[in-house]
Amino acid sequence: GALYTRWGRTTCPSTPGTELVFSGLAGGSHYTHSGGGANYLCLPTTPQYLVSGLPAAYSYLYGAEYQRPLFTSHEHNVPCAVCYTSQRASKLMIPARITCYSSWTEEYEGYLM
Repeated sequence: GALYTRWGRTTCPSTPGTELVFSGLAGGSHYTHSGGGANYLCLPTTPQYLVSGLPAAYSYLYGAEYQRPLFTSHEHNVPCAVCYTSQRASKLMIPARITCYSSWTEEYEGYLM
């Protein structure tokens, strides 16, 4: 099977063999901070914290928001869903394409934001 993150959604496609692992909110490093990760994370809405002190060096995680002043989603949190499909052996996100290459199957479509 294959895991993938569906950004901007809280559910997985209703494709046979596909199930929701968890839904959450997108988060990552602050755009003005250096040293954090480059990719967004799908953070669960029910986190579990370690009961230990802070490490000597660390980076903060911040929730992501839509920044689209002309739309109703402006400054709303970005939802995400982590999906598992037993019907696929691998997955690949192809930017700048609206169709899959031959022999690949589209699982979902959307905008990169």
